[in-house]
Amino acid sequence: MTALTPKMAKCFQFIGAYALQHGVSPKLDEIAAHMGLSGRNSAKRLVDELEDRGLIRRDPKRARNIEIVEQRGADFHLKRILEVVEQDGIIGLTSPLVAEAREFMGRAA
Repeated sequence: MTALTPKMAKCFQFIGAYALQHGVSPKLDEIAAHMGLSGRNSAKRLVDELEDRGLIRRDPKRARNIEIVEQRGADFHLKRILEVVEQDGIIGLTSPLVAEAREFMGRAA
């Protein structure tokens, strides 16, 4: 995945912070106001881009429908593999955990 632009990163951080503080996601108007954008269409384009990159998801049937998608980086996958190795002493290359880690590496490359 390519890096986020500064504007996308600021938008993503605002959505997460707003949701933590208020218990719901911000409306497009609130995103636009916080970001200093001309209107909700500009905010919608930013949110669309975040969704396209898999960082958020939206439910079109709900108001305030932006949800942050849990990001699982390499440290998450390595920790899971090491837990299995510690418990079982060995892990096979056909393990679902190895497949999951390989899938992550394919996306991260």
